[in-house]
Amino acid sequence: MVPVGYTWLRQKFGLLKSELEHESYLGSRASLTQQKNGRKTQTFLRQYAPKSFDDPLEHVEFGLKYDGVELAFLREVFGRLTPDSVAAFIQRSPTGKYAKQIGFFYEFLTGGPLPLNGLAGNYVPALDPADYLTAATIKNSRWRVDHNLLGTSAFSPTVRLTDGIKAGLARDWKGQIAAVLADTPPALLYRALSYLYAKETRSSLLIEREEPGRAREERFIAVLRDAGKVPIEQALTLERLVALQNTLVDPRYAEKAYRQIQNYVGATLPGLREQIHYITVPPALVLSLMSGLAATANRLESVSPVVQAAVTGFLFVFIHPFEDGNGRLHRFLFQDVLARRGVTPMGAALPLSAAILDNMNAYDEALRDFSVRTMAKSVYTTNESGAVTLTNPGEVEPLWRFPDLTRQVEYLMTVMSRAIEVLPKELDYLRRYDRARAEIRGVVDLPDQRLNALLQWLDAAGGKLSNNKRKQFAELTDEEIAGVEQAYADGFAAK
Repeated sequence: MVPVGYTWLRQKFGLLKSELEHESYLGSRASLTQQKNGRKTQTFLRQYAPKSFDDPLEHVEFGLKYDGVELAFLREVFGRLTPDSVAAFIQRSPTGKYAKQIGFFYEFLTGGPLPLNGLAGNYVPALDPADYLTAATIKNSRWRVDHNLLGTSAFSPTVRLTDGIKAGLARDWKGQIAAVLADTPPALLYRALSYLYAKETRSSLLIEREEPGRAREERFIAVLRDAGKVPIEQALTLERLVALQNTLVDPRYAEKAYRQIQNYVGATLPGLREQIHYITVPPALVLSLMSGLAATANRLESVSPVVQAAVTGFLFVFIHPFEDGNGRLHRFLFQDVLARRGVTPMGAALPLSAAILDNMNAYDEALRDFSVRTMAKSVYTTNESGAVTLTNPGEVEPLWRFPDLTRQVEYLMTVMSRAIEVLPKELDYLRRYDRARAEIRGVVDLPDQRLNALLQWLDAAGGKLSNNKRKQFAELTDEEIAGVEQAYADGFAAK
């Protein structure tokens, strides 16, 4: 088989570490194969071959026609072409759809002007709305292109309209959550909000394999209570994110600005060797990318809140702008967007982290889908103290600025679905817990602090106190202990 389109360009320019969503070849039989990860390999009959087969721009046009729009890859290709060659190609068919797209994408991705005065004719979309999630249209009169990309030239993600994402976009997330909460009495709802805060907090800490601890829990709850309370213009400013980070972490690790060191995500192996899983954005690029994310947030106000939450939260953690607290802030940003867009009622928190904990492999895979792409391109060194230096940031940068976040959006939709599914169960558990508390009060009138401790032990042990735990409540008789255990069982059995 003969490579064509983006696949040919990858070989032509030695971009072999660039992973493509769609690979194209020429052969004697037409075929289309979809891999487990969703990527496709397609074979075209030879009559589809570009006429000037050695012309890279003919393959760019083929790619736009059949392979789709892969922004990071196009940025790499355009960086290897001269402005004059691109302009000359466009002038061959200046009213054509792909000539307009090539001109628009070249200037959007590289920031460099082409030696052309612009084009005439009808407008064409930058992204086909049938294949991609698009934002509100901005007319680009120079190229006669409807700019409907999700972001700006500083940061612009791509989200393909897979079957899973189409289903998620059609779903009434807000209505489903409201329907669940509508069946909850006001007094219980007030308790439920505090319970869900605590649940989300403990789960978020456990994701990072940290012992929750009271101080850590209280710090995260304080951050959660801020979800959705500032307008979009302030949501991703340096000032707000620093304030949130300062609230979230131990005061000794509070930061005044974005990090100035290169960090990474990894694991310590025997012999104190570090296994590096992901090298984060170099410090010199952090401010630019965070500013790009903030600007893009305004564009994302015109798309689904769940998409906006996924893009915001995942790009934040991929940038890793602080030395500490990035994972918890990334999961907070999910809640922040959903609350600000009205998907969750102000003051409520979905048990997203609990849903993540239910299937950590899926969460890890959503993170790895991005990190594997960047690590395939990353060249780095480490010194004796373990400090890492990324030596080729320019080669990796397009992946941070123009990522395909389809799989991350799909993942958050799955997590949302699971969280909504378990929400009635969480509320029902709370109802039963309150009933059990009242039943125990009927057996023995314990002070609130002692009663809460007793309930926690019973809850952890399935309703039975071990001999060791009985010693913690020496003031209770055997008959009272038996009555308490029965009261707990009755409370949880109640409908």
